[in-house]
Amino acid sequence: MTTVKLSVDGQDGTFIAQSTGLRDLQNYGSGQLQLYDQRIEYERNGRAGADAPQSVPGSAAGHLSVQLVESPVVKGGIRAIVIASQSSQELPSTVDVPVGRDLLLTAIGGNGEDGMSGEDGGNGQDGVDGVDASETSDATAGSNGGHGGDAGHGGDGADGGNGGTIEIVVHEDQMHLLTAVKWDVGGGEGGQPGQHGRPGQGGIRGKGGKGHEWEARVGYVYSCTDRCIQGGLADNSSSLVRYKSVVDKGRNVALARIGAQVVTGGNLAMLMAQAATRFNAFHNPQVTPGACKCRGGQGNCAGCDSEPVIRKFKRVDGLDGENGHSGKACTTVLHNGMDGLRGSATIVVQKSDGSQQEYSSLYDLELVDFDVEDENGDGIFEPGEHLFIRRITVRNSGGMPSPTRPIQLNLVESDWFKLVDGDDGRTFLPSIKEGTSVTIDSSIKVRLREREKYEPLQAGTIFTRQDTIHLGAIMPWIEREIPKFDFNMAIDIRYPCELRNIESLATVAQGSLSTLSFEVYNHGNRAIGPHGDNSRPVEVDISFPPDFGELLSESGQWEDAVIISLSNIRGRGGIVLEQQLRVRDDAQSYQHVTAVVKLYLGKPTHVPSNGQVDVNPVHIVEIGMQVSDLYYNHPGASFLLVTNSETGRERADSIRRFINNSLGMEVDTWNLSLYAGLEQRVHDSDAVWNILSKYHGKTIIFLGNQFDFFGRGTRSIFDVCDPGVMATAATHDTNFLFLDTPDFKPHKELINEVVFGCNESVSDSLASINQSHRFKSVSDFITAVKQQKQHSSPSHARYAITVPKKWHQVNTSKPETLAKNVARQLQRKLPTDSFLVTFDGSNSLDDSGGCRPDVIVTIGVPHHNSMASLERAAASDLIADMSATDGIPAAEAYMIVEAIPLHRRVDLLWGTAAGSPSNGVCDLALRSKFATEALTTSLIQTTHREIELLLDKAPWPDKLLPSNPSQRSFEERKFLFASHLPALHAILFHAQALESATGLNNDNVQPVLSYALAATRPQSKRQAAAQAVAPTRHRRWRAHGLLKAGIAALLRQKGFAEVQVREFLFSSSSADTVVHALGNNSNSNSDGDSNNNSNNNNDNVLTTTDRDTTTTSAAVLRRVARLTNQSEHAVRKGKQGAADLVRGPLYLGPGDWDGRAAAVKERARRIAEEGNEARKMLQIMRE
Repeated sequence: MTTVKLSVDGQDGTFIAQSTGLRDLQNYGSGQLQLYDQRIEYERNGRAGADAPQSVPGSAAGHLSVQLVESPVVKGGIRAIVIASQSSQELPSTVDVPVGRDLLLTAIGGNGEDGMSGEDGGNGQDGVDGVDASETSDATAGSNGGHGGDAGHGGDGADGGNGGTIEIVVHEDQMHLLTAVKWDVGGGEGGQPGQHGRPGQGGIRGKGGKGHEWEARVGYVYSCTDRCIQGGLADNSSSLVRYKSVVDKGRNVALARIGAQVVTGGNLAMLMAQAATRFNAFHNPQVTPGACKCRGGQGNCAGCDSEPVIRKFKRVDGLDGENGHSGKACTTVLHNGMDGLRGSATIVVQKSDGSQQEYSSLYDLELVDFDVEDENGDGIFEPGEHLFIRRITVRNSGGMPSPTRPIQLNLVESDWFKLVDGDDGRTFLPSIKEGTSVTIDSSIKVRLREREKYEPLQAGTIFTRQDTIHLGAIMPWIEREIPKFDFNMAIDIRYPCELRNIESLATVAQGSLSTLSFEVYNHGNRAIGPHGDNSRPVEVDISFPPDFGELLSESGQWEDAVIISLSNIRGRGGIVLEQQLRVRDDAQSYQHVTAVVKLYLGKPTHVPSNGQVDVNPVHIVEIGMQVSDLYYNHPGASFLLVTNSETGRERADSIRRFINNSLGMEVDTWNLSLYAGLEQRVHDSDAVWNILSKYHGKTIIFLGNQFDFFGRGTRSIFDVCDPGVMATAATHDTNFLFLDTPDFKPHKELINEVVFGCNESVSDSLASINQSHRFKSVSDFITAVKQQKQHSSPSHARYAITVPKKWHQVNTSKPETLAKNVARQLQRKLPTDSFLVTFDGSNSLDDSGGCRPDVIVTIGVPHHNSMASLERAAASDLIADMSATDGIPAAEAYMIVEAIPLHRRVDLLWGTAAGSPSNGVCDLALRSKFATEALTTSLIQTTHREIELLLDKAPWPDKLLPSNPSQRSFEERKFLFASHLPALHAILFHAQALESATGLNNDNVQPVLSYALAATRPQSKRQAAAQAVAPTRHRRWRAHGLLKAGIAALLRQKGFAEVQVREFLFSSSSADTVVHALGNNSNSNSDGDSNNNSNNNNDNVLTTTDRDTTTTSAAVLRRVARLTNQSEHAVRKGKQGAADLVRGPLYLGPGDWDGRAAAVKERARRIAEEGNEARKMLQIMRE
């Protein structure tokens, strides 16, 4: 916002210094004064820097007195009349301030000048280098560098000028004009300190002149020769004289060249003569006439040899000068200038009686609080009604009363809150004394807009919004908002009524009657309805798809939509409505349908005209439910499919279609959401029976997805299955399959409780064991178990073994040790069975041979009983063609086949054999190629699993199996198979296996036997080497012999010649030989030739693609993966079975045993309690 300014400010020190000529305007900007001409050559040492001059302080502000009135020329403007002013500036007598602009009055002291910077010291000049030496002169020394000049001192900042005085005169009726006036009487700011100059740098020393070295001839030396001239006298010389002269000459020449002679001074000739004398040389050639001294003469003759003497001379380097030192730096601290003192401002209010009142500060209005009330008083802020803002509290925290002219308060519009025209939509603020607050008696009316068409109600969601109420205050005349009115209040917007406590059945049966129950609740404080305090119509519209059912109207007619008009609903209360629903007999089952309930409410400001009622939809609820068919027990049904309220039509139909069409079997369907669990009450009786008990020896398929269970929260099948009931069913050869399992953890917990049926404490279990189940030794117990397995599986039977003390034991073993020893013996003697072992510690040990602890053993469910779970992703992620499996993923279809009890699968296997009677014991027949292949593969997998259990961790040497099984009788072999290989026992000793009239299908029975026989052969190099060393003592070798004997007997019974028997046994001895022997049948018709009879056998034997597979385990896994269109990893990780969770004997301490039993009882108690509550609710909703 721009301003109009009237100022009596003081002048800044900088301006004063410039205007008075104290500063060089051209160079002042850098803060560095140019005090001398640097172009002048000064002495070698640097010049000292000059100190900065003192800074100039700012001047004090003056005085200003103005009177404010409403502008007579500008509407909404302000006229400022200058009454008096004391300043260097000349002000106008009047100023008109336009609308929207502020008047700014200033009496600010001038700012002090910033401190100046001291001058830098001059740098010293560099020294001069010396002159180099020559042959005739020495080198001269370098001169010293000049010293640097000292730094100049910087200056402190100057003080700021004091603030002035301002007087504002206004009449009490025009105090509102002060809102647009601002003033400032602050003191001037002190100047910033300057900086000290930098000291000058010393000059660099001069370098000495370079020395000089040279060679010069200083003379000649002579030596006598045979050519020397003789004199006239007798020859007195000898060869010795001549030789000495030669030696002297060579010595002198050599000495002259050894080192250079240092010379100084300028007399070079004298130096040369001295050198010649030193080496006995002649400065100039000297030859005397006549005889040589070696021939009696006085000197050298013309026959002597001469040689010059060369001497090295040198002159040394000149000395270097010294560096100049730097100048002195300034270390004193520079200071800011002091800020000027603040001035004063006075507001003079002229009153109507002629008196005046002075104030030192302006009023300061602030919105503190307000309340919001709805128009009809129900406490609900509803779209379309009016609100009232009451008890508005404003505080004046300033130093003078607020304006006497009324100040308007009104709403600041937002998305939901709108202004109301007229006086109802505003109020006025009175004058408020300084330091006090006022709560206004009047109110502001606000309109809460209605919900627009682009804001539809969302089904199942309560309509709620939130918006904020803001208030604004407008100063009269100048139309200026008061700034501190930022207090606001968030308001929740909603309708007073809603639908809640919806109760309905998640699943309804075809042709059934049920009740929809819901409550219309009034959140308001006042009754609402056609005759209530808040008189408005309240209606509920209910509709239901006519293809699935009808609703009972108030007139007693069945219709697809009904309207219910409600009476008054008290404040904070509700009305519960019940609506009868009738499902059509021909409604499609496993369809999810929706009943739509809409709540309508008359508008809050509605005034009926012409009998038309204007209503708004305020809440919509969709009540979803599943239509299911009733449970029907088909005679001879082999499967029970357990569904829930979330099961869709296609899901249920595809599973039933596969069982009906591909397997040729009947399937019953039980919707646990329709019957509130797995129990059903007998008609006209309080007796309750569990549906699982009707399907002993059959297959039960559970859908493991989550669903809502009668208001108890989200549940899954694992939360409603009683482990005791499942354990009982498992002992009767019932198989379980869990599909759509999102998590394996609950499945694991349930299966661990079912496999052993551990539902009694150790003491209770021991007390319930009959005498026929008590044994004195482990061997007696093992013998009894083997004998019992000839007739039926002894699963879940409990036994007590009192282990006797051996004669050689000195001390009695601990009970825990005894129990673990029993578990180890069971692992060695009955490896394909599962046991849970503990002990009763209530009997104390007697070291003298007295009381012994009882070891308690429970036999688990056989491994061939299926209790598998298939994860949801393993099936739903497949995108392969599912036409061969009637619309379900191949993985699920295979699991369904594998879940058929073993004896039924063996019946089906032999039912596919050539020559099987159509009306005999095997009167079942699969109807699809996939089902047949799945049957064979599942039996391959089952038999392979039990062979792995038999051979796993087998001791050596081992005598569990006989070494000569072929010499054993039929009954003995049958006993061995029933004891250790029950699945193969079921195949080899099946009724049709013993009939010679029944053929042996090469596509189904033979592959099962082939894989089983190959599994008993060594699967690794280590196993092959160990068996080669001592074959008869290995369990694998003996198992292979037992299986060969059993298969050979079967083949002979079926009319195979001995050559054929040997060929089959040889071809099935290992994976490679099986591939060679049966691989021709595995080549599928890659060209799609329908005449190729082998195109349906590619998965019936170990194929040529398995040549790289070194173990039958990998071959079986690959076979399953190909059949189910999955990766081998998905086959391993996508399902979980009982055999994966429980393998071999398991020791459990008494405390852990009791804890598991308590957990089983608690689960059963909770399931029974929730089931009872659910059935009660089911009964109520059906009445």
